[in-house]
Amino acid sequence: MSVLGDRLKESREKCGLSLKKVNQITGITDSRLSKMERGQINCTPDDLKKLAQLYNIQLIPLYVLAGYLTEEDIREYQFVFRGVSSLDDEEKQLIQAQIDIFNKKWKVEQI
Repeated sequence: MSVLGDRLKESREKCGLSLKKVNQITGITDSRLSKMERGQINCTPDDLKKLAQLYNIQLIPLYVLAGYLTEEDIREYQFVFRGVSSLDDEEKQLIQAQIDIFNKKWKVEQI
């Protein structure tokens, strides 16, 4: 098994879902999912997105495990968003509003 496959199987089982049920919800065949979990075939980005949503797990770590992203690819974003998970939706919206203001100012200065 692969690390990604182990993670997918563990997440599916934690949700109490059978291969057949995942197929019914996502359209990913039970045969394909079984092979992904055993590391016999690669997962597509679309497959990973569907599974992350179904299993209620973060997508980006799955992309890293699958080799679609590296830690270096996301390092800049990790720094900027460190601790964001502790914020509620209102706090996130306030921060996004500030970012939007900075972006507008930067665009005006570029003209």
